[in-house]
Parts: sequence; C-alpha cells; structure tokens
Amino acid sequence: GKEESVATFKGNEFFCYDLSMTPIQSSTDEITLSFRTLQRNGLMLHTGKSADYVNLSLKSGAVWLVINLGSGAFEALVEPVNGKFNDNAWHDVRVTRNLRQHAGIGHAMVNKLHYMVTISVDGILTTTGYTQEDYTMLGSDDFFYIGGSPNTADLPGSPVSNNFMGCLKDVVYKNNDFKLELSRLAIERDPKITLNGDLVFRCEDVAALDPVTFETPESYISLPKWNTKKTGSISFDFRTTEPSGLLLFSHGRPQGPKEQKPGRELKTDYFAMELLDGYLYLLIDMGSGKTKLKASNKKVNDGEWCHVDFQREGRKGSISVNSRSMPFSSPEGSEILDLDSDMYLGGLPETKSDLILPPEVWTALLNYGYVGCVRDLFIDGKSRDVRRLAEIQSALGVSSFCTRELQKRCSSAPCGNGGLCKEGWNRYICDCTGTGYLGTNCEIEATVLSYDGSMYLKIIMPVTMHTEAEDVALRFMSQRAYGLLMATTSKESADTLRLELDGGRVKLTVNLGKGPETLFAGQKLNDNEWHAVKVVRRGKSLQLSVDNVTVEGQMTGAHTRLEFHNIETGIMTERRFISVVPSNFIGHLQGLTFNSLPYLDQCKNGDISFCELNARFGMRHIIADPVTFRTKGSYLALATLQAYASMHLFFQFKTTTPDGLMLFNSGDGSDFIVVELVKGYIHYVFDLGNGPSLMKGNSDKPLNDNQWHNVVVSRDANNVHTLKIDSRTVTQHSNGARNLDLKGNSSPSSTVKSSRNHCHMHEITILVSSLACPFTSLVSDLAEGIQAHAEQQWGQSISLVNPAFDDDLCNGLEVGL
Repeated sequence: GKEESVATFKGNEFFCYDLSMTPIQSSTDEITLSFRTLQRNGLMLHTGKSADYVNLSLKSGAVWLVINLGSGAFEALVEPVNGKFNDNAWHDVRVTRNLRQHAGIGHAMVNKLHYMVTISVDGILTTTGYTQEDYTMLGSDDFFYIGGSPNTADLPGSPVSNNFMGCLKDVVYKNNDFKLELSRLAIERDPKITLNGDLVFRCEDVAALDPVTFETPESYISLPKWNTKKTGSISFDFRTTEPSGLLLFSHGRPQGPKEQKPGRELKTDYFAMELLDGYLYLLIDMGSGKTKLKASNKKVNDGEWCHVDFQREGRKGSISVNSRSMPFSSPEGSEILDLDSDMYLGGLPETKSDLILPPEVWTALLNYGYVGCVRDLFIDGKSRDVRRLAEIQSALGVSSFCTRELQKRCSSAPCGNGGLCKEGWNRYICDCTGTGYLGTNCEIEATVLSYDGSMYLKIIMPVTMHTEAEDVALRFMSQRAYGLLMATTSKESADTLRLELDGGRVKLTVNLGKGPETLFAGQKLNDNEWHAVKVVRRGKSLQLSVDNVTVEGQMTGAHTRLEFHNIETGIMTERRFISVVPSNFIGHLQGLTFNSLPYLDQCKNGDISFCELNARFGMRHIIADPVTFRTKGSYLALATLQAYASMHLFFQFKTTTPDGLMLFNSGDGSDFIVVELVKGYIHYVFDLGNGPSLMKGNSDKPLNDNQWHNVVVSRDANNVHTLKIDSRTVTQHSNGARNLDLKGNSSPSSTVKSSRNHCHMHEITILVSSLACPFTSLVSDLAEGIQAHAEQQWGQSISLVNPAFDDDLCNGLEVGL
C-alpha cells in the first residue's frame, strides 16, 4: 500500500502551508486526516481568518468542527459512542462540504447557496447544513495550519487555545480542482510549507500531561514568569469539591516611588483566578484599574473536571468555563499586562513577604489555598508539565495523580474537643473555631492571655495591610460588661474592624473611612464563661456570630477596603482617629485568628517577631487595680455614677469583717443607692423616689472569708434590678419611678467595727470604704484612674503598685486616713 505520511507533535510543533499563491474557491471539498493522542484538547487543523475559516480540534476528548465562510459560525461535534478519542489509538476524520442546488421557493431563496456539511470520526457521522449568499474563497494571505499555530488562542472561532500533542497522519485537502497532501508536502519540505518546532516525521508516543493533586491549602507549584504583555492565553482543567481556593496568581513590579504615597497600597499589574464559594473568578489589572469577573454562572466545585480557557488581546478578552464563554474588557488605558513574579499554581508560598497581594484577590489574603486536581495546563498554547515541575521543585503536598475517594472522611470523627468536621477533597477539615483548640484535629490547646485592664497585646504588621475580606475568630471570658476584645487600627486613617464588649453584648464596628457600621450579637456575656465570636466580611457583606448565633449586615457606601497597621487586643493604643475609646479589657482571650493566622499562639511560640505585649500568657486569676482601706474612716470619692435610666456596676472584694458600708451614692430628693455587707452577706438598697427597696444576696455562706468575691449590680431600661454575687443571682422589678437621679460623689464610707484590712479592686467610679480589700468596679464604663482620684482627694500623689495577678493581701494602693 501507499506509504503513510506521519508527524509527531509535542505541543510546541506545527507546520503550515502558504495558500497565498493558490487561493481556493470551491463548491465541494473534503478534509481527511487521522490522529492518535492521549490529550483531551488540541488544534488539529485550521485555515482562514476573521469571517472565513475552518477549524478542526479535539476538545474535552470530542472532535469539534467550527466553520464560518461568511454566513456566521456554526459548530458540529462528534463524541465517541464508547470509550474516548484520546485513547492513544488511531482515529480517522473526514469532513465534507457539498453545494446543494435548491429549487427556489418564492423570492426568498433566489441567489442563496445551500451547503451540506458532514463530519465523521471512525464512521460516526454528524450532518448539518447552512446557507450563504455566495461562493467563498479561502486564500489570499492565508495558511493551512496543521497540529498548531503561533497563537492558537487567537485563531478565529478556535474552541481551544493549545496546540495538538500526539501524532497526525495523511492530512489531505481536496476539492474538484486539486488535492493537497499536506503531510506528504511537509515531509518533502515543499517550499510553500513552513515547519515549526522539533517535528519528527514518524509516530512517537507523547506522554499524557499527568494531572497533579494539591493535597493541602499550603501546597503550590511555581511556574516561570508569564511574559504576556499584549496577548496571552491560559487553559487548564481542575476538579474539586472544596468551595474556595487560589488557582493562579502573578503580579508585576510596583509603581515607581514618585507615584506611590508613603504607607499607601502598592499598585501593581496582576493576574489571578480563584474559586470562591464554588464560583470561578477572573481578576486582572493592567495598570488602569481592576477587572473582577464572575466567570461561572453555576458552581463548579461538583467534583467533575472543569475546563477553563482564558484568552486576551490588549484590553479585551474572554474566559470560558466548560465551553460557556464570557467576554471582558479592562478599563481604558493600558493594554499591556506587565507581570514580573513567578506564576503560582494552587496557592502561595508561606513566606509572602516578597509578594504584593492585591486586596481584590480575596483568597490570597484569606490564606485559602486550592485543594483538588489540575491537569492539561497550557500557557500561550504551550504545554506545562506540572507533574514534572512539582518533582523538580520537591513541592510539598503535590501528588502526581487524581483520584476521588468516595468514603466519607468525617465518619471516623477525627475532630476532637468539639471541632466541626467538614468533608474536603480526599480529606476532612476540622473547624476548631470557638473550641479553644487549634491544629488539624483541634488537638492543640490554644494559648490563653489574661488581661487586668492595664494590659494589651499588639501585633504590628510588617507592611501596611489592605484587605476587602476578613475571617476573624476568638474566644473570651470576662465579668465586665465593657472592654476591647480586638481591633485593627491604622496610623493613617479611621479605618477599623473592632470587636468589643458593650453592655454585656458583643459589638462589631467596621469603618472603611466613610463612617462606622455596627452590629450587635449576644447578651449577658459578662458571665465569666467562655464565649466564641466570629466575624466574616466579604466586601460589603458582614456576618457576626456569637456562640453560633449569627447576625448579618451590609456596608453602605462605595468603600470595601480596610487599611490597617496593627491588630490590637485589650487596650486600643492607636487613638488618633477615634472619638470614643473603648474600655480596657479585663478577662481572658484565646484562639484569636485573623485570616487563618493564630496570632496569639504565634506570639507565644516566637513564630512572629512583631508582637508587643504586657498581657500575661496563661489562665491567671485577675486582680485589677487593687486598693486597701486600712481604717474605718478611710474612703475614696469617685465621679458620680451615671445611673439615670440604667447602670452596671462590678467590683471584687475580700475581707474578714462581717459588716461595712461598701458603696454609697446619693442624688436628687431621696434617690440613692447603697451596697453594704451585713453579717457577711451583701445588701443592695436603692430608692428611685418611691421609697427604699432592699435586695439581699443569696450567697450560700458568709462572704467575710478572706477570699475574693465578685459583685455585679445592674439595672436595665425595663427597671429590672439584678444583684449577682459570684455565680448566684437575684432579680427584682421595681414599679413606679424609673429614673435614678444621682448627684453627689459615689462614696463608699465606712462603719466598720473591726480593724482588719480589707481590699477592693477598682476600675471606675466609686467611693469606697470599709476595712477590707476594695473592689475592681465597673460603673457604666466611665473608668478613671485611682491615682487621679487620690490626688484629687488628698492633694498628694500615691504610688500604685500593680500586683497584676498577685493574690496576696491587696498590696496595691493603700488608703488610710
């Protein structure tokens, strides 16, 4: 038989035949060829440009024919009956086009030409027809491209952007005038044929591009810098069941220092693709403004292979997801995409200090790496063997296969300590939020920090941060109704994301420069129990959860970008742009994570060097600002308790004396409040104008046992009075007058019989006396320092020894008159 004409193509090879000397005009023509490949996608043959072309490609393992000869494009598709066409066996393709004479019916059909097109692969036939105005001509500065082209993504109507990988034989075009045996002409080096790449004229096995699996969010592969400038294309397949992850990212050089304001965000060109909540997003900025395109209208994390094809020329381009194409156009201005960094596939390196992460690429700043499979990566039509790259780079957590395990990983209950188990791609994911534990299985107890009202922990970010999406989680325990839990702060602006206790609730404040938005969640959280807080922000959407109860809000205004230099806990030290400073926190914090980073634990373990703190690691007994009253006549006069419609008062004390006046504040008319110790039990007496009422604490034993005890006295807007001593609570609803009008100093004064010392601990405004350890008190959150009061009362400076967590006799400020 006749000798076969065969060539091997490895993704960078092709040959072309110059038609310019012999334009083709024909009413009947036929293209035949045979192919053998393991690849799912690739260009086999193309001729024509703009509105006149024929394209024959392999796409997702099926053979596609796309024809446009002036009358508009149409596609014909042949899929295998069983098996697949990319099975490394030979398959025969025949495309025919015949002009059918048509007896015109009426005037509509006059001068119309009717063509019948058939395409068969191994005898599987697809037939279609189309109509056009006139004969068509292929030629005039045109080429037949075989096996690929210089820029396949740019070819009109091409359903794929990459060249063929495998063997092609006996590629022939013939019509009723002549026959072009293109493969034979290539072997014979015909002068009208141009060869490109390392073409071999025999059939060699071309290895399939093995898929890789990114097994963890930390795994990634570095690809060489993408020199894309004016045009470019990228195509690949991915497969996962996980909702979010960064697939591709690269950025350019920062703008020059003249264009850059100090401390402001570094602007660079960038290119990224990310999965977010199951949808694929394209992100690109060529220097004239960002384009962020939701490229899929349905979720693509269904565990099936998804084909992505990105093509760009200048400012315009398209991205297709599973053959659904979506055009995009970047803002007016630059048409050059200037990328300077490596291209990262599947995630980012752990040390990101050299990377400039744009706020728009949410997965990069949230630290969401991609977990799943990738295969068939082509950049500008050229294949990238990612499995080989992973081997060369010894990429951790990247394996050279893709299987989907069907067994449920969570069925073995791998998450300890109350962690929530979620199914991932061939893995389980433990959500340890709110458990007080960290680690893959929530097995590592998270660091606890204790704060006494003068303590803080501050993370000073190495670079100015700009984010549009945040995940924040923490746990806290406090007896105080007010206090700063956590805040991002900026040295340049009022931008903040702040969590604080406010009247026993958690208050979230987000200010992006256009005024604060607030959300509240939870109530009576100052109960000395652990509470879990979680914040999720995505652009303008806010979620605040406390103990798994979620409230949602929307930001108003156009701004979505949060700038910050610090993450602060306990005390807000950056106060330049804030009118009302939150109270200092007294209590315990644990498990603070910000965008997946466990900062408290990183500070304790020395993993990061930019922590500043005087808060104490460990679960410590907190004694805040203690003061000792040595004689019966000693007292402190503090500012008036603001108690008109509601109030909240907290203090701790220890004493051996059974009786003594602890707090007294009088007001207009007969209004007053008194807290006293009577035979070792707390009495709370108040008068709102209807006569005095007495509430007795229901402690199970006398409190003059020289141990610290906690006292909370509060009244809400509904006139419900609460007296809580340690863990035991009494409430009383008072009728009649609803307002408590206090005028004079808030002053505990003493009527004590014993001369034993007693201690109180102070946080805010009371006048205290008794011969015991006075209290830490919190009254409507108007904290004033004891030193200031002491100076005001006695005209002398008193040195305050802060024993912080020392539980000896109160050794703090001593008052003895």
